[in-house]
Amino acid sequence: MMKISKSTMDVLKNFSEINQSIVIKEGNQVRTISALKNILAKASVGENFPKDFAIYDLPTFIGFHSTMNDPDFDFGDECMTLSDDKGRGKYFYAEESVVVTPPDKEIEMPETDINFELKTDVLEDIMKKSNILKVVDVCLKSCPKSNGLYLYVTNKNNDSSNDYSVKVGESTGKKFNIVFKRENLKIIPGDYLVTVANGISHFTNTSPDYKLEYWIALEASSNYGE
Repeated sequence: MMKISKSTMDVLKNFSEINQSIVIKEGNQVRTISALKNILAKASVGENFPKDFAIYDLPTFIGFHSTMNDPDFDFGDECMTLSDDKGRGKYFYAEESVVVTPPDKEIEMPETDINFELKTDVLEDIMKKSNILKVVDVCLKSCPKSNGLYLYVTNKNNDSSNDYSVKVGESTGKKFNIVFKRENLKIIPGDYLVTVANGISHFTNTSPDYKLEYWIALEASSNYGE
């Protein structure tokens, strides 16, 4: 028998927004990848899962768990059993072959000098503004003249788009414009160290509550500087 902590359930809920199916491997690492393979996430959790198992409908599993009172988990051969002070239920595993899973090899980030700290209040503010303004692009721009590194939201394909920007660091001395799709920034609220290289970004959660990383692909329209 084992329990699953709230922080781990929060991770699984977040991962369900990236991919509604998941294969959890034996041990304390949980990983997922989007169906388009442009978002990969990895968390080290407090639990040590006793076996490999697949969940096809992760939102349903999370919803079922939320109706129970801190249940105990027993991982059987074909299903897991959840039990609390009111009752018990079974949740059957899926075939691992039907789930899109991350590659076994870890991603190695290329060398880069584009990095900054992204605070949770800045992330929440910029995402809220993008939603209100109905814009879809989140961009990182270096302006050597003003010695600033700016995160801004806009619609890049619209010259008259509304936008909003906030300074997140100092310029590297190079002029660049990195583009994310807002819909790909499916990360748990928190403070992050962000590193950006050609084609890919790496978000490392620096809060004590999570050991959590995301690798998010950049848009082809990104310009990496001069």
